[in-house]
Amino acid sequence: MGVMTTNATIDSKLVRAIADEQLANNVFMIEWLVKAQQQLSLQQRLIDQQQQQISTQQQEIEKLKEERDKLKNRNSKNSSVPPSSDQLKKPSDKKKRKKGFKVISTLEYTCFSNYSPLFKGG
Repeated sequence: MGVMTTNATIDSKLVRAIADEQLANNVFMIEWLVKAQQQLSLQQRLIDQQQQQISTQQQEIEKLKEERDKLKNRNSKNSSVPPSSDQLKKPSDKKKRKKGFKVISTLEYTCFSNYSPLFKGG
């Protein structure tokens, strides 16, 4: 019977060693899974931040498009954007179209010459 007791002791020690190894493997796997979950959580936060930035940029783009469209349509009656100072100017400056006198001045003399804008020779 002494051999049986020894075999039983060896078997129980072997079973205990196998159980301890499995337990250690389980602990290792749990630690690995916890770290992996932490990494995934971090990545998810980064993705959420990027999506928020994208959403903000899309809103800015839409706002800029609306402002652009308002500027394109500012001649319409419904526009809330006032016309630019260029549009407020008259389309032609009458002074440029009128015939008149041109002052020719040098150090020696000053004279007036009747000129036409069509003929620039003076």
